Amino acid sequence: MGNRYTILKRIIRSCRAMKANTINPKLFLILLILFLINSGCLGPVKNLYPPEPGDPVKTIYVVSHGWHTGLVLNIADISNQQHLIPDFFKKSTSIEIGWGDEGFYRSKEFSFWTTVKAAIFPTPSVLHLVELHLPVEIHFPKSGIVKVNLSEQGFNNLCDFIEASYVTDANGNAVDSGPGIYGKSRFYQSNQSYFFPKTCNTWTASALRSAGCPITPVYAVRAKNVFIQTKKFGVVIQEIKEDD
Repeated sequence: MGNRYTILKRIIRSCRAMKANTINPKLFLILLILFLINSGCLGPVKNLYPPEPGDPVKTIYVVSHGWHTGLVLNIADISNQQHLIPDFFKKSTSIEIGWGDEGFYRSKEFSFWTTVKAAIFPTPSVLHLVELHLPVEIHFPKSGIVKVNLSEQGFNNLCDFIEASYVTDANGNAVDSGPGIYGKSRFYQSNQSYFFPKTCNTWTASALRSAGCPITPVYAVRAKNVFIQTKKFGVVIQEIKEDD
C-alpha cells in the first residue's frame, strides 16, 4: 500500500515541478502506467465478497484453457427472472460461458490477420455457451480450474453482467449465432466490441469483479493473469496440464 502512494506522490510532484505548458504527455502516461502496475490487485467489495459465515453461497468455476477463460455456472442457481440461459440450454445441468472476438472464436485455424484485426480494431463479439453434465474437471481434463464461492447478491450481479452482454430480440431473448466450437454449444451475438486490451480474459475478470471478487480486470489481459489472480481467493481444483 505504501509503495502505491509513494509512486503517486512522485507523479504529483513531477507534474507540479513542470510548468503547465511543458508537461510531456508521454512522460505523464509512463508515470501513470508505473503507478497502475504497482497499485496491486483490487480488494474485495464489501457486503459482496466473501460471503458472510453461515450465509448461503453460489459456487462457480473459473476455467483457463491456456489462451482463453470461461465461467461455469450451475443452471439451478440462476433465477427464473434472469434471461441468462437461452432455451437451448434450459435442461442442462451446468454451462460454461465465455466471450470473445467473433472472427477469432469461429476460426478453425490460427490466422495472423484475424489475430491482428481482433487486437487492433474494434470487432464484433459473441458469447460462447457450452452444455456440461459431468463435473467440470472431467469435461476439461487439461484446463486450469478454480472454484469460487459467491454470495447470493454477488452471484446475481455476475449473472446480470453476463446477461447485459447479449444482443436480444424484441422478446428479450438472446440472438442465436450458430453452432459453437466444441460439445453441445452455441454462439450468441454480443452487444460489445472486442479490442485490445479488452479481451475475453478481461471480460471474465470483469464478471468476477461485478460479484465483488478481489480481481483487477486491467491486469487480466491473458488467461494466465486471470488464473493467477483467481487462485488467490478461490480453491484450485486443477492446474493447467501441459501436453507431453
